[in-house]
Amino acid sequence: MRAKRLVRWIGGSFAVFVGLAFGYYFLILDWQGRPFCHKQLMFGFLGVMHPSGGDLTNAKEPFPNVKGLSQDSLAAIRESMGSHMAWTNDYDYVPGLREDDPPDLVLMYFNRPTRWNWHGPPPTICEKKAWIIVPVDFGSGSGFRPNTGQLGECSERVSLVEFRSRLRQTLDFVRTNERPNWQTIVAEHTKFLDSLEHVDR
Repeated sequence: MRAKRLVRWIGGSFAVFVGLAFGYYFLILDWQGRPFCHKQLMFGFLGVMHPSGGDLTNAKEPFPNVKGLSQDSLAAIRESMGSHMAWTNDYDYVPGLREDDPPDLVLMYFNRPTRWNWHGPPPTICEKKAWIIVPVDFGSGSGFRPNTGQLGECSERVSLVEFRSRLRQTLDFVRTNERPNWQTIVAEHTKFLDSLEHVDR
């Protein structure tokens, strides 16, 4: 009798444990909006911009700019990324920038708010959503920190207010410096900013 009761107790406890684990995994953890590895993106860009290696500190090059279009320009690093480009669906890219431009300018951004800060362990649904920015220097500038949010992997996770401000600042920089295809660049990303007018987070 005791043996049966013990077996039932162990079985019941195991079922509860498994139920809690499944509940936490599927209901508490947020698996949506996971960013790509930004270090891999950084090396993908470097592989295209500095194919022979050399002095990366002094030989500052422009980032890919194909007709000023976000997705066409990202396609330029396809070979460096081993043709793995599914991540581009989650990112918008700002062509027209150079490695020696101000470090707080926005090179890329995750195109929707997310609870993730990097591609590691998933966050819980209790984490507030924010916007991921990949800056021109991939976050290596020790003298700069985002005004809101937190640092990520070669990126920053910021509020909507700061995201809008930083992206507008970047577009103004591209326009003022008349970078190649600046009209197309500004038009594409201004359209995205306009779509956020009624977003409050």
